[in-house]
Amino acid sequence: MSMAAHGEQILNDRAAMAKIDPSGMTRMIEELPQQWREAESIARAASLDGLEKPENVVILGMGGSAIGGDMVKSLLETTVPVPITVNRDYSLPAFVGKGSLVVASSYSGNTEETLTAAAEAQKRGAHIVALTTGGQLAEQAKANGWPLIQIPAGLSPRAAIGYSFVPLYVLMERVGLIPPVAAELAETAELLEKLKARYGADVPVEENPAKQLAISLKGRLPLIYGSYGWTGTAAYRWKCQINENSKAPAVYNVFPELNHNETVGWEVPEEVTRQIELVILRDREDNPRTKARIDITREIVEKRVSGVTELWSEGESPVARLFSLVYPGDFVSLYLALLYEVDPTPVKMIDLLKSRLAQL
Repeated sequence: MSMAAHGEQILNDRAAMAKIDPSGMTRMIEELPQQWREAESIARAASLDGLEKPENVVILGMGGSAIGGDMVKSLLETTVPVPITVNRDYSLPAFVGKGSLVVASSYSGNTEETLTAAAEAQKRGAHIVALTTGGQLAEQAKANGWPLIQIPAGLSPRAAIGYSFVPLYVLMERVGLIPPVAAELAETAELLEKLKARYGADVPVEENPAKQLAISLKGRLPLIYGSYGWTGTAAYRWKCQINENSKAPAVYNVFPELNHNETVGWEVPEEVTRQIELVILRDREDNPRTKARIDITREIVEKRVSGVTELWSEGESPVARLFSLVYPGDFVSLYLALLYEVDPTPVKMIDLLKSRLAQL
């Protein structure tokens, strides 16, 4: 049986998929539209007493708890007149102080880098908001009087993307940095439902582009290209989802920067580059020069790789268009895990690292 035929057999058998996915990552991904709507309700109900329009915004987070911050930053950095920074470290930038809004985002509430940076932010007099399911971060928020946006537990942090993004976006509205966002969020929720109907586990391979792409990626090195801004953030999300769900290596890069270095790397022998499957994430409002760069780059590399797939954004608002590129990648990473016959949910290497650090 060929690799493609074996892949079709697995991905068309819901019982076989469930056996490989006992922790329910399939369910978690398919429930994003409901999660999205619930996240907005939670964010609007949260008390934000004492918050004012900030001089800068710093979002603390790691891994799946930080990606929502990346998305907010990439969506708003060209329109919001204050800097937005995503901080993935124990320490803080020197500028953080009394005029700063610091959002400590940790799904578990126990992320050591986030807790350390939040404590430092408090010493500097910053306004702090906690976004978490509980843990030490929730305890600190209650003890110190920080506004707390408490989200439901029981998911892998990377599968809680609605809970990590939507409250941040609503928060930007509620502190006066952006206009009302309800219409954008409603459009995105509707689009997510349509995408689930297109890419969901019950849709057979022959009608499901996400399953077809996963089959193409199996045994290859996925290379995800986006452009500077939110399509680049979507490309990074694809890379991380393939790493964590599929337990496979993946790399990403962004236009136009990649044309100033990575493009030269295609000069190596084709027996090397043939191991690469390229996915390009595109948006109709990409800079015209960037569009030209993408087209020319594809012409240069498509004969040297195993295959090229372009995925164009859908929807009207930037939020909808961003998530129209993000959500298919979640499904592709799930199906690639199933093709490799690995449970997508556990992250054994990360758990091993944490246990080793705990021994120090």
